[in-house]
Amino acid sequence: MKKAVLLSLVLVFILAACAPAADSGEAVVAKSGIEIYDPWVRAAAMKEDTGEGMHGGGAVTGAFMLIKNTGSQADMLVSASSEAAADVQIHETSMQDGVMSMAEVSGIDIPAAGMAELQPGGYHIMLIGLKQELKAGDTVMITLVFKNAGEILVQVPVNMP
Repeated sequence: MKKAVLLSLVLVFILAACAPAADSGEAVVAKSGIEIYDPWVRAAAMKEDTGEGMHGGGAVTGAFMLIKNTGSQADMLVSASSEAAADVQIHETSMQDGVMSMAEVSGIDIPAAGMAELQPGGYHIMLIGLKQELKAGDTVMITLVFKNAGEILVQVPVNMP
């Protein structure tokens, strides 16, 4: 009985920590009905011996955020770019047959009056071939491109998870 109660409490804390940040305050950027909340990039170090990361020329990291669509028309995040990386892609993490994998996707639907959460273990923006180390406290500029809203420039803080 005590184990069940303890397990229930642990589960409640885990779910609370993973809950969407829908009511997390004001949007950092808002344009054409698209609002960006709580953007962050995972800190990433370069390899010490050569100054290069895992993917030939620079480290990789992910960017995460909550994207809300307050409009009456659906939209789609179709691409992203950043001068901080050689390549930027939209990825989805999935689990199949007990194996976790990441793959590039053509976009992320943002339903009318809805939202999409980019988070570790799900959709995210992959920065590939970082041009320099990203430390907690730094910021990265990322341009998000939406099918309808167009380009939205977001200043994204670097955090340690």
